[in-house]
Amino acid sequence: MRALSVIGETVRVLHRSRSFRDSAGNAFGSVAEYIAQPVSMLLAAPLLVHKLGLQQYGVWMIVSAILGSVGILSTGFGDATVKYLSTYRGQKNPAGVQRTIQATLSINLTLGAVFGALVWLNAPFIVEQVFKVNPALRHASIEAIRISAVVLLLRSIESVFVSVLRAFERYGPAVKLNVFLRCIVVVSAVVIAETGHGVEAIMASTLLWSALVVVLQALAARNVVGTLNPFPTFSRPAIAEVFSFGCFSWFQALAGVAFIYADRFLVAAMLGTVPVAIYVLCIQVAQPIHGLASAAFNFLFPHLSSRYGAGETGGPRRVYRLALLANSSVAVMLGLPLIVLGKPVLALWMGNAFATQGYIALALLAVANVILAVNVVPHYTLLAMGKVRFVSLVNVSGGLSSLTMAALLVPSFGLLGAAAARLLYGPVISLNLLQVAKLFANETVSPNYRVAES
Repeated sequence: MRALSVIGETVRVLHRSRSFRDSAGNAFGSVAEYIAQPVSMLLAAPLLVHKLGLQQYGVWMIVSAILGSVGILSTGFGDATVKYLSTYRGQKNPAGVQRTIQATLSINLTLGAVFGALVWLNAPFIVEQVFKVNPALRHASIEAIRISAVVLLLRSIESVFVSVLRAFERYGPAVKLNVFLRCIVVVSAVVIAETGHGVEAIMASTLLWSALVVVLQALAARNVVGTLNPFPTFSRPAIAEVFSFGCFSWFQALAGVAFIYADRFLVAAMLGTVPVAIYVLCIQVAQPIHGLASAAFNFLFPHLSSRYGAGETGGPRRVYRLALLANSSVAVMLGLPLIVLGKPVLALWMGNAFATQGYIALALLAVANVILAVNVVPHYTLLAMGKVRFVSLVNVSGGLSSLTMAALLVPSFGLLGAAAARLLYGPVISLNLLQVAKLFANETVSPNYRVAES
């Protein structure tokens, strides 16, 4: 009875807390934003596979993986934007806010242009030499990849405005626009496939919707900040400030590419477009375990960063402990059904033949994502504490370990080898959990907390 009384009192205290209500609203928005694409893709996959065929669907997944992986690298300074903006917001420093926005725009424009050009120029080599796409699909695949290069530049710009909204803990506008973009891209793909067109037309539609959303995100960011200078800056001190934190978060993004996308490329290059289609579909089922946890607790980064910037210490620790308990519970509840019931889930969704080929890989991917999901709260907490170097080192180590193992296992074990390799990433980044415990035990964080780790 006493335990129930304590829980009831805790719920009442949290309900009365405006900070908690705002954070809960941001968490809900992040979850809605995240699930928009997986849910729409899961619903549309049977029809798209039927209309496009596994080969062309596999090509679309390759193009999407290129866009997603290179997009992570071209927007890898987003954490730096959130970190500095939320800190300056806590310090009531509008000049620092403007300086950070302009500096990040400069960096992202440069990265987006460079990576976009590389993707555009290397499209023929990627299609003909790396993934060995069916000759009948090569021209359309090259054009689709080149369209993705332009989308990449647009998303590099968009990510700055999204980071502005998140740093001010105003998730609503960004969430609504991203949900719209992710859903409309899938809906457009279904319509395009139904009318007999293929991957090239799907990517052209993606480009159109992406351009519209960039403009709308910029307008939303201006409404939140007030005065928003949309032009990049060439001020060396401003860029250096963002770069001091962002270079490490960029390496962390590189590790994310290794974990999220590199194994898809290995499967496509070594096994072909049909196996990669099966593998990606299994990933789409298992990845929400980590994705939902990451989205739900994304608010911790700007929230804790702002509170540390204002000189608080005890409050962030209480928030961390409560969030970690909720985080772990969510991860287990999401993962257990797929681990136990993976085969009937796949059979119901894609048919018995597909389930026979993919259910063991799905179970392995589910376990990997559960371990990864448990580490979401420590990850965001360390970033808020300025420990970006440690986070980056751990994530790069985990990504490289997973990628190396995939390269060794895929030739012999195919999809199962790729899925098993993902099991390495989670245990490595669990070092984040130990590091947070160590910092709290040593009372490392103080009111003199600095914006970036020295």
